[in-house]
Amino acid sequence: MAIRRQPDPVPNGPNFGIINHGNMTGPAQAAAFSQNASQTNNITNEAVDKARDSIDDLRRRLEELRGQYPEVDAALRDLAMITSRLDEPARDPGTLRYMLQNLVERCGGVPNLLAAAQLVQSTVVALLPGS
Repeated sequence: MAIRRQPDPVPNGPNFGIINHGNMTGPAQAAAFSQNASQTNNITNEAVDKARDSIDDLRRRLEELRGQYPEVDAALRDLAMITSRLDEPARDPGTLRYMLQNLVERCGGVPNLLAAAQLVQSTVVALLPGS
């Protein structure tokens, strides 16, 4: 255990902590020297269009390679699941991130698809909360 060389924090007045009168929304921190941050994502139509365009481009490339590589069919299934979740990206962002990672890994073994899969990943992740 590390030895702390600073004294314990001392409240700097009678109103140490949070005093709330009225309505309050969002998280609050009441511990000494605590910090809080919040983020609001405003998803623009342009960002959604970029994501859809990158998905369409990857789908077209995968369709051209269908039957040549075993990973293509699985990548097309992954892409279909990602596309169906694009309208509500905040519903389950962890699952969507996992599916995007699987897509990139599958496309990594097929020549000329990795960059397109990474573009899909970056454009879709930009729509997720906390990105």
